[in-house]
Amino acid sequence: MPLKLLTLNIEHDRHLDRVARTIATHLPDIVCLQEVFEKDCAKLAAAGGYQVKYALSALMPEGEAGNTSPRSWGLAVLTRVPVHNQTVSYYADDPRIRIFKQPNDPRRLVVMTELPHEGRYYKIGTTHFTWSRNGEPTDEQREDFARLKQVLMPYPDYVLCGDFNAPRGGEMFSRFTGELGLVDHLPPDVTTTLDPQFHYAGALELAVDTIFSTPEYRVTQVQVLEGISDHKGILAVIERRAP
Repeated sequence: MPLKLLTLNIEHDRHLDRVARTIATHLPDIVCLQEVFEKDCAKLAAAGGYQVKYALSALMPEGEAGNTSPRSWGLAVLTRVPVHNQTVSYYADDPRIRIFKQPNDPRRLVVMTELPHEGRYYKIGTTHFTWSRNGEPTDEQREDFARLKQVLMPYPDYVLCGDFNAPRGGEMFSRFTGELGLVDHLPPDVTTTLDPQFHYAGALELAVDTIFSTPEYRVTQVQVLEGISDHKGILAVIERRAP
């Protein structure tokens, strides 16, 4: 059997119940989440009996009244299948973990999950790439992409999913498909992965979330899930092709 994968930017804890219900409904083998508070991992894992790998990206200022401690904010990978190895690699220029004040204060990173499954070896990475206003390419994105490229270089084949903050059809998105040789598996008729129900800017035609892979992987049954968070979820079946 191939693996079922879900990737989703959950927007902190604003949609936590809907996110948990979505996970419980679809029960993916691997769930890659962006913008996650570490404190919420247990609730998300309980939706399907998952193991969690959490990676810190930034510290969010205190939240509810009486809570004066910064909250850990980053990426989480939930798995229901045995994992061989998981690696956290940072690719932002600034090595500090900072208090989140500006959109690019978070330290950018990749969580790479490696696992054997039915005689084939899978490598599944997730990231939350550098932000830019209105999806326009910036020098900061170009510099972070060069560092990300170095992080991925040791992996000859992999899946890479997440929120790329780079709209399909633009310069930065094209670098993932061109320079890295990745295949974009977001259905071609999808024009946005921002959910107008919840996104602060309303309806924006920006397809910034996707599942990429090297050609060694077959990605099928791709679904775009709405009504969960400010970003739409992407659910798919992935299979490592036979050597």
